[in-house]
Amino acid sequence: MSSDFLEKAKNSNSLISEHKILEYLANLGKAVVITLDKLDYFSENILDIKIEIEKAACSDIHNFVIGESGIESQIVIGKSYINELEFHNLVDRKFKEYSGYCFVVNAGISYMMHDGEIDSSIEGCLLKTKTMQKLLNTKKNVSDLREVFENFYSACKYHDSYHQYCFDSSGMIKAKIKELELRNLLQDYLNENVKGDVQTEFCTDYYNDEESVDIYLNDGIQRAIIEVKFSFAKKYYRGNTYYPFATRIGDGMKQLDKYAKHLAKGKRQVDFGYVYMFYCNDFTDIEIEEKIKEKYDELKPELSKDFFSIYKTTVTNNLRNWAIS
Repeated sequence: MSSDFLEKAKNSNSLISEHKILEYLANLGKAVVITLDKLDYFSENILDIKIEIEKAACSDIHNFVIGESGIESQIVIGKSYINELEFHNLVDRKFKEYSGYCFVVNAGISYMMHDGEIDSSIEGCLLKTKTMQKLLNTKKNVSDLREVFENFYSACKYHDSYHQYCFDSSGMIKAKIKELELRNLLQDYLNENVKGDVQTEFCTDYYNDEESVDIYLNDGIQRAIIEVKFSFAKKYYRGNTYYPFATRIGDGMKQLDKYAKHLAKGKRQVDFGYVYMFYCNDFTDIEIEEKIKEKYDELKPELSKDFFSIYKTTVTNNLRNWAIS
């Protein structure tokens, strides 16, 4: 197939289909990201591209920038042995803002992005490949929650059913969306993708039924609790509850601290504790990280040893990045 494709590409002035480009790159057996502004740059420089990809190290992920005059640059952006999720997140971080065509291939994964968005109409799209389906359909252990959280965020960004559930036709978050609805979205995903038992409203205090954490997971080996919070800026939300981001982060940490103490007292301590924050505002990712760190440092003197024995991190999910239906 590769030699036939190469011969046709050299002798044809017509554009090669996006699917054929993906198929050709996949047959070369390397981890590559090809970026170009015009599709015909690929056919015009197919021989040089083939030669350079064949010389590229198998252990690396290579980004080739193709221009009118050929290969303009080649850099290593990562290691090819990372798993599917890590590979996808790497590409998303580096090429989300790229305005042009981006062909992505690695170990059975192949898809095209155009202007930063995955083109799901092309056969071979990431979300339809067997390797990704295998990844998504394999239930994880509680110890793998960080990976499951990243999978969930990717699902929110690339499956418009989440956007349809939370947003109205004008792009505003519906008034009905509050902590319970967001908790249920996360809980449903965890139930489908994490081994063992996933419970909601898990009671942490034998003497007070109201002292219940949002989500409890137990795979028979390890256990985790998750406290869910949300913070939406008024310009994005039709509801009437506008919690400041930092305040809700602090509330989540303090509640997790309380639950950790209750569980330790009852000799039911868990292995992992997370604050999970849904938000929609104008802060940058760096500002969000700084606010979480500042709140953590502020509360650190008053948080208990039981909190520190289970707390892993605060996970964030930015609704502004969710797929637009």
